[in-house]
Amino acid sequence: MTIDEDAHFPEYRAPSGCVGGLALPSTGLVGITAGLAQLSRNGAPLWVLLGLPVFLVLLFLLMRIGAGRLATLTGPDGITAKRPFGARRTAWRDIQAIEIHSDPSAVVDSSVIAEYVVLYDRDGRRVLLPHLNSRTVATLREDVAKLRALWERLRGADWVASPGVAEKITATRRRTDRQRGVVVGVVVCSGVVMVGLVLFLVLVLTGALDDAGENALGLTVLGFAVVGVAAGAVLGRRLARRGALPAPARPRGRGRHE
Repeated sequence: MTIDEDAHFPEYRAPSGCVGGLALPSTGLVGITAGLAQLSRNGAPLWVLLGLPVFLVLLFLLMRIGAGRLATLTGPDGITAKRPFGARRTAWRDIQAIEIHSDPSAVVDSSVIAEYVVLYDRDGRRVLLPHLNSRTVATLREDVAKLRALWERLRGADWVASPGVAEKITATRRRTDRQRGVVVGVVVCSGVVMVGLVLFLVLVLTGALDDAGENALGLTVLGFAVVGVAAGAVLGRRLARRGALPAPARPRGRGRHE
């Protein structure tokens, strides 16, 4: 296997300013100072007053160093996922798939990374690729497409998919789609029920239901609940089906990632 001289091997690291900024120290400085002042008033020994700041500084430095080591590196030999302590390299030939996965909780929590990238090795284990996600890479899908093309070119003409890995990847996709559908269903159901509750309270406060019997009130509340559950179930199932992806390539002499 020959490597083109103009081959580009991308690296994905923490964006500048994300690691080592002053936001965290500045935010915690006020609280630390107040805590030390309180300890001093309570007669804390000198070693506590001096040791606590030193410990916090060392802890912050370790966090900076650990976060700074996180990276995804590519090279002629494969893809390396660097962690705070150690690294894991997967040879191009051992990679079975490079997938974009979505976090179902991102539907209700905007602070969660919506999409991230993993690779599957020859044993079917998932390897998270640090800083290759929708938060740090604006053109995530384009970058992953180029990474797949690089993998297909460097894995060798005689590359064969490992038996059983395709089934594991498909099962993971289906499980993720079901989880996302459940989350969306719960959100839609809760929204419909809340809207129904507000409308019900408006009708009660305006006296529109004064002539209605107790059974009618109960049926109204039950109706909103049923509509919410039905809407959540329908939208959740539709989203799960829409998110389904085609199965990866089966073992063969030479294949391309689908």
